[in-house]
Amino acid sequence: MKLAAGGWLLPLPLSLILIWLGLLFRLSARRGTARVLTALGVTIALAAAFGPVANALLRPLETRYPAVLDASALQPAPRYVAVLGSGYYPRPGLPVTAELDAVGVVRLAEGVRLLRQLPGAQLIVSGGPQGDEPAIARGYAVAATALGVPADSLILLDTPTNTATEIRALHSRIGDAAVLLVTSAAHMPRAMALSRREGLHATAAPTGNLTTVSHLALLPSGSSLRKSETALHEYAGLLALEIGIN
Repeated sequence: MKLAAGGWLLPLPLSLILIWLGLLFRLSARRGTARVLTALGVTIALAAAFGPVANALLRPLETRYPAVLDASALQPAPRYVAVLGSGYYPRPGLPVTAELDAVGVVRLAEGVRLLRQLPGAQLIVSGGPQGDEPAIARGYAVAATALGVPADSLILLDTPTNTATEIRALHSRIGDAAVLLVTSAAHMPRAMALSRREGLHATAAPTGNLTTVSHLALLPSGSSLRKSETALHEYAGLLALEIGIN
């Protein structure tokens, strides 16, 4: 219910709602209201697809925590590297790198990179099933093994289905041990807020940054619209935490 309601507040669905309302008001001869609603809907869609707007929305989220370039320099050295879930859609004839979604591939690659800087550490892969698909952690485990991570260095948390339950399961599994928490840079503020609330001793290890400085970002595009949607989704999640919904 919460996810469905939040989805309708993203720029494109919200714009479509406003434009449809504008058409309804136009049919009822309330042309002034119709023009305002239609113009507002078009403006929201165009603004969200505009590169500078998308980057301005994302930057405060993605710059809140610095990347971890050298995990071996951290004191105390983390005993665990935990990768939060994204998406896993296994299909016959595809390599596991194609079965994980793009976000998940980037998160896992960063987790493996950090693990190799921490001798003796273990890699925790997280994420439960989505609908009829297998648990995301299972896909991560297959990919991690293919990338050379020993099976005895892997821990699977394959039941949590959202960030809050992932953090809760992670804390239950490792207790007060230090952990490097890997997730997308835009998602990291929410993941760390949940970690603090749970009492998890996590160090942020963000990856998958989307903010760009390219001149091409000046043009409206689908990729910029997606960035705006990502940012607004995270702001909505942070707001939900603040008011105690999550």
